[in-house]
Amino acid sequence: MRLRTTGTEKMQPLENSTAQQRLLDLADLQIDGTASAAETAELEAMLTNDSNMQRTYLRYTLVHGQVGMTIPAMPNVQNTFPPAASVAAVPTTTLTASRSPSRPAAIAITVAASVLVIVGLRWVRGPLESPQPMVAITPELEAHTVAYSYDHRKQLLGTVGTIGQSRDATGPVTLTVHRGATQFRTTSGANLRVHGPAIFGINSAASGVLYKGSVHAKSNDPNSSFSITTANLRILDTGTEFEVDVIDDQQIAVRVLDGHVDVQSRIRLPLFYWDFESQEQDFESQEPAQAEDSIAQETRLTFGSKATPTAGIVGDGAVHFDNSENAYVRINEGLGGSVGTGAMACSSGITIEAMFISQWNGKLKDYDEIFRKEDGDYRFLLSFQNDDNVGDYALPSVANGPCLSFGLHLEKLGYSELDLPLDGVDGRPSVAELTDGKPHHVVATYDSFSGKKRIFVDGRLRFEHQFPVGILAISGGPATASLGNNDWTNSEAFHGTLDEVALYDFALTTDEISTHYQRVVDGKSYFPFDSNRPSIERWQSITPVTAGTRRVLDSVTGLPTEKSDPARSSIDD
Repeated sequence: MRLRTTGTEKMQPLENSTAQQRLLDLADLQIDGTASAAETAELEAMLTNDSNMQRTYLRYTLVHGQVGMTIPAMPNVQNTFPPAASVAAVPTTTLTASRSPSRPAAIAITVAASVLVIVGLRWVRGPLESPQPMVAITPELEAHTVAYSYDHRKQLLGTVGTIGQSRDATGPVTLTVHRGATQFRTTSGANLRVHGPAIFGINSAASGVLYKGSVHAKSNDPNSSFSITTANLRILDTGTEFEVDVIDDQQIAVRVLDGHVDVQSRIRLPLFYWDFESQEQDFESQEPAQAEDSIAQETRLTFGSKATPTAGIVGDGAVHFDNSENAYVRINEGLGGSVGTGAMACSSGITIEAMFISQWNGKLKDYDEIFRKEDGDYRFLLSFQNDDNVGDYALPSVANGPCLSFGLHLEKLGYSELDLPLDGVDGRPSVAELTDGKPHHVVATYDSFSGKKRIFVDGRLRFEHQFPVGILAISGGPATASLGNNDWTNSEAFHGTLDEVALYDFALTTDEISTHYQRVVDGKSYFPFDSNRPSIERWQSITPVTAGTRRVLDSVTGLPTEKSDPARSSIDD
């Protein structure tokens, strides 16, 4: 990979462009570890007594090192170092896992240091006619192809931004640009330029999430599209050149230089919703049940023989689980070919919501699953747990004992669980309270726009943890999901009744959760629908923005807050 700098962080030009090209070629060989003895000697000779070349060489290798640590590792290189520049804030609980820089970064920095030692460190020791400060920031880069891979502890997820890859990109990665701009291309053909200070998450080859700053996007393929999501809005184009700026918490600006974009608002309905009102139940020895998902689609469910129909907590139907091996409901839809794909792949936010009547005993080593999708280290779950090793996953750390656990894998931070202690202290519920034979409402949310991971019980926030803004979740994949058990072991069966189970690809707000709770208290479903099934679409069009215009929009509704004016992109700034 060849990196170049422009703008305020430019390299000082060499008088001889041929010599400059040769210097960079030799530096590439050194960084890749393929330079011969003769090529190493040639590089040393070029650097000896030439402060201009020394400056160019050092900047170039340090840029490689900076990118190697700012952007997760290059393809096929395992990387467990969380890029400091990619984190907007420090988590409230410090992670203590041992981490090390990526191999490309380490090589680049080591090469720079070793070669400059060989040539006598004249660049740093001797006076320069035009000294240039070295600033440890994400540099402003020219257009180039960059291969991004993800923070993967267990397996390689794929890459974003590589041209010519045969497979689609999977799994998210977040970039932070402190100042200047970083530019790259995606496999979908979109050229992106992120202007700092900015936080921008890439959750697929054809979509990104903008938390802060601005992004300029241009597609070379009129038949392809690229979307940028900002909180409750999505800006979708087809072969268009446009820019999106986050002005503040209330407003965004959309500029279109060519073509047009469609500004859309999120349809705040679940991906999946199982109310168990109308299922034709078949057990494991027969065909999978066809249970209607009243929001998204018909969902194929397989019922274990000990997961039986019962009177609804809300409405007419629910499912009772008897705490045995065959007490499960397997979900046979929403699967993907790899981690980060499929209908259950949620990245910028996620919510699990359910009604339950629990008979959990709360004893050590007993687990009652409400919802679980087991994609290895990328699983997500909501379950009752009691074990003596919560410190292995709990974030923040809590005392051993019974808890209600919300597990999720976050990019750069790995898998962790928000464990709500069921101790009856500081407004937290107790085991006795949640196993009193009465219905209870539980909601677990993660919102990358706020960084908050939360658990609500009976309409009230009971426990939360603050992560940095912009940390995307990694979920989805080929593993089946299940209600009321661990589909891989069938050893963590729920004891009691589940109803009104919903999965969302965004975080419900506090007001939405309060409204849902009040509706179920009144004996109603979460949603005020008539008998007609709503659309399964995730977004609805609000307003188009055409070439040559700029619109300032409300960040929640997508409605214009200012009159349109001629577009002016930051690429002209």
